[in-house]
Amino acid sequence: MKEADGILLGSPVHYSGISAEMKAFLDRAFYVTSVNDFMLRHKVGAAVAAVRRSGGLPAFGQLNNYLNYSEMIIPTSNYWNVIYGTDPGDILKDEEGKQILRILGRNMAWLMKTIAYGRGRIEEPAFEPKVYTNFIRE
Repeated sequence: MKEADGILLGSPVHYSGISAEMKAFLDRAFYVTSVNDFMLRHKVGAAVAAVRRSGGLPAFGQLNNYLNYSEMIIPTSNYWNVIYGTDPGDILKDEEGKQILRILGRNMAWLMKTIAYGRGRIEEPAFEPKVYTNFIRE
Protein backbone atom coordinates (compact mmCIF):
# COMPACT_ATOMS: atom_id res chain seq x y z
CA MET A 1 0.00 0.00 0.00
CA LYS A 2 2.88 2.33 0.79
CA GLU A 3 4.40 1.95 -2.69
CA ALA A 4 1.10 2.00 -4.64
CA ASP A 5 -0.09 5.02 -6.61
CA GLY A 6 -3.68 3.98 -6.05
CA ILE A 7 -5.63 1.65 -3.81
CA LEU A 8 -8.98 0.03 -4.56
CA LEU A 9 -10.89 -1.21 -1.52
CA GLY A 10 -13.59 -3.79 -2.14
CA SER A 11 -15.83 -5.85 0.06
CA PRO A 12 -18.86 -8.07 -0.07
CA VAL A 13 -21.78 -6.72 1.91
CA HIS A 14 -22.93 -8.43 5.11
CA TYR A 15 -25.87 -6.91 6.98
CA SER A 16 -25.37 -3.54 5.24
CA GLY A 17 -21.69 -3.40 6.17
CA ILE A 18 -18.32 -4.56 4.97
CA SER A 19 -17.15 -8.07 5.85
CA ALA A 20 -15.61 -8.67 9.27
CA GLU A 21 -12.31 -9.67 7.64
CA MET A 22 -12.15 -6.44 5.63
CA LYS A 23 -13.04 -4.35 8.68
CA ALA A 24 -10.30 -5.99 10.76
CA PHE A 25 -7.76 -5.53 7.96
CA LEU A 26 -8.66 -1.87 7.36
CA ASP A 27 -8.69 -0.98 11.06
CA ARG A 28 -5.15 -2.28 11.39
CA ALA A 29 -3.79 -1.08 8.06
CA PHE A 30 -5.14 2.44 8.32
CA TYR A 31 -4.03 2.78 11.95
CA VAL A 32 -0.50 1.91 10.84
CA THR A 33 -0.68 4.51 8.06
CA SER A 34 -1.89 7.20 10.48
CA VAL A 35 1.02 6.67 12.86
CA ASN A 36 3.46 6.68 9.93
CA ASP A 37 2.92 10.31 8.88
CA PHE A 38 -0.27 9.46 7.01
CA MET A 39 1.68 7.61 4.32
CA LEU A 40 -1.46 7.21 2.16
CA ARG A 41 -2.05 10.96 2.08
CA HIS A 42 -2.68 12.22 -1.48
CA LYS A 43 -2.71 8.73 -2.96
CA VAL A 44 -5.72 7.86 -5.09
CA GLY A 45 -8.21 5.56 -3.38
CA ALA A 46 -11.59 4.19 -4.39
CA ALA A 47 -14.14 1.86 -2.82
CA VAL A 48 -16.37 -0.81 -4.36
CA ALA A 49 -19.08 -2.90 -2.72
CA ALA A 50 -20.51 -6.16 -4.07
CA VAL A 51 -24.01 -6.94 -2.86
CA ARG A 52 -26.84 -9.39 -3.44
CA ARG A 53 -29.73 -6.94 -3.14
CA SER A 54 -29.46 -4.04 -0.67
CA GLY A 55 -27.08 -2.57 1.88
CA GLY A 56 -24.46 -1.61 -0.70
CA LEU A 57 -24.51 2.12 0.02
CA PRO A 58 -23.78 1.83 3.77
CA ALA A 59 -20.89 -0.54 3.00
CA PHE A 60 -19.61 1.77 0.26
CA GLY A 61 -19.73 4.68 2.73
CA GLN A 62 -17.95 2.61 5.37
CA LEU A 63 -15.06 1.92 2.96
CA ASN A 64 -14.91 5.59 1.97
CA ASN A 65 -14.47 6.60 5.62
CA TYR A 66 -11.00 5.04 5.60
CA LEU A 67 -10.04 6.92 2.43
CA ASN A 68 -11.36 10.23 3.75
CA TYR A 69 -9.61 9.87 7.11
CA SER A 70 -6.28 9.31 5.37
CA GLU A 71 -6.55 12.40 3.12
CA MET A 72 -6.68 10.19 0.05
CA ILE A 73 -8.04 11.51 -3.24
CA ILE A 74 -11.21 9.73 -4.31
CA PRO A 75 -12.11 9.37 -8.00
CA THR A 76 -15.79 9.20 -8.94
CA SER A 77 -18.01 7.42 -11.42
CA ASN A 78 -21.48 8.13 -12.79
CA TYR A 79 -23.21 6.46 -9.80
CA TRP A 80 -22.25 4.79 -6.53
CA ASN A 81 -19.63 2.03 -6.83
CA VAL A 82 -21.92 -0.88 -6.00
CA ILE A 83 -22.32 -3.97 -8.18
CA TYR A 84 -25.02 -6.63 -7.79
CA GLY A 85 -24.95 -10.43 -7.85
CA THR A 86 -25.59 -13.49 -5.73
CA ASP A 87 -23.47 -16.21 -7.27
CA PRO A 88 -19.99 -16.07 -8.83
CA GLY A 89 -20.27 -14.49 -12.26
CA ASP A 90 -23.62 -12.79 -11.58
CA ILE A 91 -22.04 -9.35 -11.57
CA LEU A 92 -21.20 -9.83 -15.25
CA LYS A 93 -24.96 -9.52 -15.91
CA ASP A 94 -25.21 -6.17 -14.08
CA GLU A 95 -24.73 -3.89 -17.11
CA GLU A 96 -25.11 -0.66 -15.13
CA GLY A 97 -22.75 -1.90 -12.43
CA LYS A 98 -20.15 -2.86 -15.03
CA GLN A 99 -20.39 0.61 -16.57
CA ILE A 100 -20.02 2.27 -13.17
CA LEU A 101 -16.85 0.28 -12.43
CA ARG A 102 -15.47 0.79 -15.95
CA ILE A 103 -15.86 4.58 -15.62
CA LEU A 104 -14.40 4.44 -12.11
CA GLY A 105 -11.37 2.57 -13.44
CA ARG A 106 -10.80 5.09 -16.22
CA ASN A 107 -11.22 8.03 -13.86
CA MET A 108 -8.91 6.45 -11.30
CA ALA A 109 -6.20 5.84 -13.92
CA TRP A 110 -6.55 9.40 -15.25
CA LEU A 111 -6.35 10.86 -11.75
CA MET A 112 -3.21 8.88 -10.90
CA LYS A 113 -1.59 10.06 -14.16
CA THR A 114 -2.60 13.66 -13.46
CA ILE A 115 -1.12 13.53 -9.97
CA ALA A 116 2.08 11.94 -11.26
CA TYR A 117 2.37 14.66 -13.92
CA GLY A 118 1.84 17.43 -11.37
CA ARG A 119 4.27 16.03 -8.80
CA GLY A 120 7.24 18.39 -8.69
CA ARG A 121 5.42 20.98 -10.82
CA ILE A 122 2.69 21.97 -8.38
CA GLU A 123 3.40 22.43 -4.69
CA GLU A 124 1.60 19.93 -2.48
CA PRO A 125 -0.45 21.32 0.42
CA ALA A 126 1.56 21.27 3.64
CA PHE A 127 0.93 18.40 6.04
CA GLU A 128 -0.69 19.35 9.33
CA PRO A 129 -0.37 16.96 12.25
CA LYS A 130 -3.70 15.68 13.52
CA VAL A 131 -5.32 17.73 16.28
CA TYR A 132 -7.44 15.73 18.73
CA THR A 133 -10.25 17.23 20.77
CA ASN A 134 -11.43 15.77 24.05
CA PHE A 135 -15.10 16.60 24.45
CA ILE A 136 -15.13 15.64 28.13
CA ARG A 137 -14.71 18.79 30.20
CA GLU A 138 -14.03 18.90 33.90
